[in-house]
Amino acid sequence: MESALVSLRAKYNVFRLFCVGVVICCPALGQLTSDSVDSETVTSYFNSQGTRDPIFVFNQIPQSKLGNMSLQKAELSTFNWYRFDYFARNFEDQPFFTEVYAQTTTQNNMEQGGYMITVTPQGEAAPRDTFVAWLYMNPGFTFNLHKRDDGEVLWHNRYCDRTDFILNPPTVQSSFTYYNPRRLELGALTLVNRITFAMRPGNAPEIDNILLNTQGDIQFIRDNAPPREDTRYFFRAYDMFGIEMRDDIMYRTILPNARINPPVLPIIDPASAPVTVEFSSTPNTISQQNAEYVWRFGNGDSIVFNAERLPPNIVEYIYYTPSRQGYQATLKVTSLWRCVYITDPVTINVDEPALEVANVFTPNGDGENDYFKPHGISLRQFEIRIFTPAGRQVYHYRGDNLRDWQGWDGRIEGTGRDAAPGVYFYTIRALGWDEPPTRNPQTGPYSGFVHLYR
Repeated sequence: MESALVSLRAKYNVFRLFCVGVVICCPALGQLTSDSVDSETVTSYFNSQGTRDPIFVFNQIPQSKLGNMSLQKAELSTFNWYRFDYFARNFEDQPFFTEVYAQTTTQNNMEQGGYMITVTPQGEAAPRDTFVAWLYMNPGFTFNLHKRDDGEVLWHNRYCDRTDFILNPPTVQSSFTYYNPRRLELGALTLVNRITFAMRPGNAPEIDNILLNTQGDIQFIRDNAPPREDTRYFFRAYDMFGIEMRDDIMYRTILPNARINPPVLPIIDPASAPVTVEFSSTPNTISQQNAEYVWRFGNGDSIVFNAERLPPNIVEYIYYTPSRQGYQATLKVTSLWRCVYITDPVTINVDEPALEVANVFTPNGDGENDYFKPHGISLRQFEIRIFTPAGRQVYHYRGDNLRDWQGWDGRIEGTGRDAAPGVYFYTIRALGWDEPPTRNPQTGPYSGFVHLYR
């Protein structure tokens, strides 16, 4: 008895290994397949075996095609093929094709719809297996941007903070209807072939999963960060099953753009008031057409240019008042469509009044240190008197611009004779540009000694 039980277990193990081998070596046995399918998905329902039935997808773009489907079994069987009747919402009673005593059955030139195959092994009276599959003939979609004949964008609405690219005609995603054969009373199930959009402005990285916006009967793709330069946009639309459409469009910006060039400052003492600054900018094309330019100089002053008062290439402005923080100059450009752009500020420094006086000069004509000239910063008025040790005045100067004053050349005022080497005494009165002007300099006097060597 024990020997018979061991023999029975051995036969069972051999049978089990055989079955495993069939599954490993022949994975297509007992499965519906298609050798020309473009894509495959499954139903949302479960069949009686606890799995989902396949949905074979055949793309109709770039050319129309019909479907095909095969079923292979390990043993000779009779295969009966049935179509799904969408009107009756059930599989037809009579098979449209029967294949007797075969291991493989195939159908070609199949149309969209549902199909059921019953399998009756040779020698048996009733079907042992039933297979259901659905064929979706994916019609594809249209994707065309609304543009002019020259490929440039046709505007729907013009916004400063976004750009809308219209689709013309609208892009419509398709869907496929199928049923759960075991629960037909639940009604139709729908496979929605979702279309995804991608956008790439110029050479920028592609932006995927773009939303398709609708406004009434209009469809459009929105860019919430439109460029400030003319840019060609490249678009890509693709569905769930591999159909892809492309289009591109030339976007002419309505946004102004400008950049302040490095300002030109005085060569000598560039931060000493009064500071004359030459401003210029580099705008884009759109900002040159009927745009408004407003130069703001950071101290409350501004200059406006527009279509009636065209902007010059260079704007000159003079800063008189010293500032510890500096002045933040900007350019505001408003386009014809009232879109505004303000440049990054440039800082203009105007130093506070200061006075530096050397104590030695050598007016010997060698070109070095030949003049006694105090160095003044941001001074609006200046007066200097120079005396001999005995108190006799030998030089006097009074002026409003130290840049134009050469300095004392070491000659006695009125006579033109060279002053003798030695120590001289000076007094200075000065008024800075941070004070209002007066008839005479009121600040000072500053005094000191200077050594004259020859």
